[in-house]
Amino acid sequence: MIRFNGINHLAMATNDMDKTIRFWRDLLGMRLVAGLGKPGYRHYFFEIAQNDLIAFFEWPGVQPVPDKDHGRPVEGPFIFDHVSFGVETEEDLWKIKDKLTKAEFWVSEMIDHGFIHSVYSFDPNGIPIEFSCNVPGRDVRRNPVMKDS
Repeated sequence: MIRFNGINHLAMATNDMDKTIRFWRDLLGMRLVAGLGKPGYRHYFFEIAQNDLIAFFEWPGVQPVPDKDHGRPVEGPFIFDHVSFGVETEEDLWKIKDKLTKAEFWVSEMIDHGFIHSVYSFDPNGIPIEFSCNVPGRDVRRNPVMKDS
């Protein structure tokens, strides 16, 4: 049986790697661990956690995605809704909310999903992102909860 150990990396795209670095490394504190490139092409990797990275390709023609609220239905071609990054504590969520607000990024109020608490935002490329922490005592990995029949 194959044993997965996390998401090696999510691959996203940007038309401005410098702006992307300022957001993911400088604002959120994710370590920039690799940078590949040649003229007209850069591919940079940021460390989320021990086994997880997020990567960005820089391509000149990339346009930010149209505004779309997290979880809202869409029509037409579509790849994914949003990516959620786990944090250890609710205090971490408040710190992220404060950082994003001070940097003049929109950020939602804290949302209680029952087993996680989350805040939502967008990166400078328009990528919808969520930051979530587990509610103590409500581990759906150990005790799944299905409310949909």
